[in-house]
Amino acid sequence: MSLDHEFYLISKSTDIKEFWMHREKNNSVIDSVVIHDDMVQYIMDSLEWIPSKNPSLNGNPIDRGINYHGVTLFDKRSSETLISIFSSWKSLIKHAPDQFELTGEFVYGEADNRDGDYKKLVFNRDEVMFTI
Repeated sequence: MSLDHEFYLISKSTDIKEFWMHREKNNSVIDSVVIHDDMVQYIMDSLEWIPSKNPSLNGNPIDRGINYHGVTLFDKRSSETLISIFSSWKSLIKHAPDQFELTGEFVYGEADNRDGDYKKLVFNRDEVMFTI
């Protein structure tokens, strides 16, 4: 089962609750991108540097990073850092071979007494370049 993260560029005047209820047919979407969870996990540390807002918390407080299990809002203040981080990852990945491996999370063996290993994440460079 593949887990993907959806990112939408919408206007500031968009009602967030209404948007999520009808996002497939919503005319307020300016652009969107879907990034696989393995890639999001791999770059997560750098995403923590991006100023953001979490609309699920009272008062929509200023925060950093993404709300991994929910909605994250980025505004004009976020844009410079957001663009810089994704441009840097894109610049790095464009030098990868057509198919490349990254080291993922540590996974324990089937029984707790067996050694585990790091998950190997396999990506297609052109697909990743398209999404970032």
